[in-house]
Amino acid sequence: MSDWRDLSVWERLEAEGAELLALADAALPEGAVAATPAVTARLRRGRDAALVSAALELVAARRKARLKLDGADQLWCDLAGVEQASDGRVAAWKAARMRETLGEGGEILDLCSGIGGDAMALCAAGLTVTAVDLDARRAWMTARNARCRTVVGEAESIAIAGVAMHADPARRDEKGGGRSWSLDDHRPGRAWIERALREPSAAAIKFSPGVDRAAFGGAPVEWEWIESDGSLVQAVAWCGRFARAPRSTRATRLSRAGEPMTIAGAPDDARADALRADGALRAGQWLGEPSPALERARLLTEALAGSGSREIAPALGLVACDGRSPSPWFEWFRFVGEVTGRADAIPRLVVELAATHGATGEVRSVRVRGGAVDADALTRALSCRPQGRFVVFAWRDGGKARVALTEMADHP
Repeated sequence: MSDWRDLSVWERLEAEGAELLALADAALPEGAVAATPAVTARLRRGRDAALVSAALELVAARRKARLKLDGADQLWCDLAGVEQASDGRVAAWKAARMRETLGEGGEILDLCSGIGGDAMALCAAGLTVTAVDLDARRAWMTARNARCRTVVGEAESIAIAGVAMHADPARRDEKGGGRSWSLDDHRPGRAWIERALREPSAAAIKFSPGVDRAAFGGAPVEWEWIESDGSLVQAVAWCGRFARAPRSTRATRLSRAGEPMTIAGAPDDARADALRADGALRAGQWLGEPSPALERARLLTEALAGSGSREIAPALGLVACDGRSPSPWFEWFRFVGEVTGRADAIPRLVVELAATHGATGEVRSVRVRGGAVDADALTRALSCRPQGRFVVFAWRDGGKARVALTEMADHP
């Protein structure tokens, strides 16, 4: 009996499934990622069960892809493949950099191509792409989506010495399922990744944004963290000719609303002039929270050069200054007051603090660092609402929790 994941089923769906896809699209409720048993049973009457399952999967995946990929309704994809694919804007951003280095028609390998999210952008940028994936069905999808040459095989079997390549190693643990931030859990694994950092003439390797660059030792890599519409979505290790400044880091912000923003430099943990740490806060001072990409790239000092800012605590991420910095990489808040205490006493103390400063019922959100307090409990205690003008920050200070009440800088 066929499984809907079999390549042969998808080839049949392409050849003879137009009517079935239309029926599946009409039957699957908008926004649904799975059909109800009743819908599935109705579509299966007189039809191949695996073919129906593949059609429902494709319809759901195309709907999900609309959020991140152009031309989603014509893509060949599945839900897991869409989840793993690079956002279209992110893929185009990376492809432009690779095109700049390789030139029009330059040859590049796209290893672990998935459904072809990056391959599509590389082809659109004018590069000659050969995509490789271990999964025959995914390689087939890439061929149709990117219209490039594809190879079914393991990345480890491909000669990478001296080539230009992009790779997206799978981030799955052996226990079946969870996303993993351990380099040893990637496929291809650590040994291949370490080769891929050294042997190609130019390489871009995609990782989840939680990757620890320290795990790569002194490799001459330029690390870039990319956020899209405020969400941190991936990290890229740029190597060889693709690395503009080896051992530097870069933060990039992409959005539908404006032009890309990018900043690069020496990370805070590799420079002698890093922001000093000073936890003292006074009413009227400004507290700044960095964008996710900037914080992961450890570029606080680079973004705040000459501003007189300081970190509230080493590597905490939050900064303070007497005058609000114009840096667009930070969201700024006016410091109002603070409390310190045991985690279980914090909700009561913060409610009292809010009442003292006229913030009762006016708190918008609670932002916790390092598990200092129970964010959900504190949110409930403060009756947070989206229209509020105050924001509460919490972090650890020694063995106690420290909580600051702040007012948003640009609240209308």
